[in-house]
Amino acid sequence: MLLALPRDYARFFSPFEFSLDTVANVLSNQGDDVFIGLYWEDRIIGFFMLRGWNDGYEVPTFGIIIDKKYRGYELEMLSLDTAKIICRLRGAERLMLKMHPDNISAKGVMRKIGFIQIGVEPGSGNIIYHLEIGKRAASESNSQTNDR
Repeated sequence: MLLALPRDYARFFSPFEFSLDTVANVLSNQGDDVFIGLYWEDRIIGFFMLRGWNDGYEVPTFGIIIDKKYRGYELEMLSLDTAKIICRLRGAERLMLKMHPDNISAKGVMRKIGFIQIGVEPGSGNIIYHLEIGKRAASESNSQTNDR
């Protein structure tokens, strides 16, 4: 999917070079970082990741891309909700998103979801957002403690 996306559609998604060798290397050396593909029938239709744990960061960076044909099915929200669960399981209380300043459609969505701009990345000019996700809900934690 990554290799087949039209460059103009994927122009704001550039976490690494989209060559077969680079993608294979990134995935085979994932370590603590998380890479999850979304599949429909026999093909990958989306991809999201949480990166930065391999480099010792407490706050992972969330990245996502969904095949244009499958936009509008709420796969972005499914991916974000799954990423938030993974973060909570690992003890992370927030996640980060870096967004190209020209990605206007995504800016509004991210703010609506609750991402807060915290800065601008030097060099790239990407806008840095954080989303506070908090810890696991207390009622879930208490019910597990009471079941012991």
